[in-house]
Amino acid sequence: MSMNLAAIKATPAPEQDHVDQILGSNAASRRAFREAMIKAVDLVAGGAAGHGPYSGASVQGLRSMLDDLDPCPKIGTGVVAALADIGRPAIDHALAVGDPAAMAHLHCPVAVPALAAEVLISATNQSLDSWDQSPFATMVEERVLGWLTEFVGMPTTASGNFTSGGSQSNMTALHLAAARCGDDARTAGVIFTSEQSHFSIRKSAAILGFAKDAVITIPTDADGRLSVPALEASLRQAVRQGRLPVAVVATAGTTDLGAIDPLQPIADTASAQNVWMHVDAAYGGGLLFSDYRYRLVGLDRADSIALDFHKMLFQPISCGALLVRDQSDFSPLATKADYLNPEDAVFADAPNLVERSFQTTRRSDALKVLVTMRAIGRDGLDALISKTLENTLAAAKAIETRAYLRLARQPSLSTVLFRYVSPDGPERSDAITLRIRSALFHAGIAALATTVLDGRVHFKLTLLNPRSTPDVVHRVLDAIGETACDLETHHARP
Repeated sequence: MSMNLAAIKATPAPEQDHVDQILGSNAASRRAFREAMIKAVDLVAGGAAGHGPYSGASVQGLRSMLDDLDPCPKIGTGVVAALADIGRPAIDHALAVGDPAAMAHLHCPVAVPALAAEVLISATNQSLDSWDQSPFATMVEERVLGWLTEFVGMPTTASGNFTSGGSQSNMTALHLAAARCGDDARTAGVIFTSEQSHFSIRKSAAILGFAKDAVITIPTDADGRLSVPALEASLRQAVRQGRLPVAVVATAGTTDLGAIDPLQPIADTASAQNVWMHVDAAYGGGLLFSDYRYRLVGLDRADSIALDFHKMLFQPISCGALLVRDQSDFSPLATKADYLNPEDAVFADAPNLVERSFQTTRRSDALKVLVTMRAIGRDGLDALISKTLENTLAAAKAIETRAYLRLARQPSLSTVLFRYVSPDGPERSDAITLRIRSALFHAGIAALATTVLDGRVHFKLTLLNPRSTPDVVHRVLDAIGETACDLETHHARP
């Protein structure tokens, strides 16, 4: 189709000053940038309008706010007005992840150095699919990954790439493990993992084309840790049945119980059978940066490791990494594109990170990790992580002092599971628990999670904020008791 040049000429061009302010790099655009940044910073620094973890706005209320807004008016409002229209409610009605009573999910408060780095990441808009799109950012990622693999204790052959988080890291690892096993991996291959492992293992296997019964779940002990004898028996049985062991997936920090599988014995088992060992350390990997790293003994023996910096390590979403024992294991991802990676001829000594990732366009998340770690240091990270674990142990003790609550397990990481006990029995307890969660959230008192353990609904506190101190936990537990009393007294049985 040919262009209508007459129509193009008839269309008035935007005013040059306007273009410069929006997209340029001159004095006008720098003034516009500074004005926008100051407005955005003022919104964030001002905080939400006088509520706790959440404003209490309903789904319909939020939908109505946006329904009344023209997303793309004919004439733009300008950035300051747009931030006033959208930025203020975006802050007021966000989950306040920095509030110490925001205890629901693996969703951390954000370190100030990381927020500052996010400005650099967004403003420079580097894309890590080729070196000439991200010269310094590429070298930052290479340096951070090199340091990480050394810090974990992996050999000099190790490498990695940054990912969107644990789910993408897990899927990439399973893809690499399957590639190492050859053409039969998708049809005859099996993956062994704990019954407490993250759902992304099963989801990834399905996406990657494994058979429906390819993921074999291994029983866990009372603390939620994978049973090594059961793993060994399951491996032997699979081999007898003519199936191909592709990977053993251990978990260092299960989502609900925070359980850390026995990594050293699992590594022994995987090594004896020559099976790829992947460790999903998206949650518990944060212990590496604390005096509790001894709990991850055996992690260095893995063929691949998933880490998330947006859980225990205070980074903005998204920020994960996949580490592999041997850089050559990334070779199944090394697809060439003439337009993208002519490094051999043009940039022969530059890293080619696109060949380690499912993604093509990828932002420079390693920069915020580097800035944060340089700013805070290992001692600072250890202090923050250790404080969250101390708060967790204190929360468990506080639960045990209340007759209307039952602690499910002693905490392993920073999650605490407990149950409300109704005088009218377990089914009433389940129903009341769900109502309490909703009531406290919409009242802006606390953001709590619920999960199912042993067939019953439990509360879950996820304490990733060092400011979620015992006094905060006591207030939340008291609010649970008061709300439960009200529901038991004044509300009909479900």
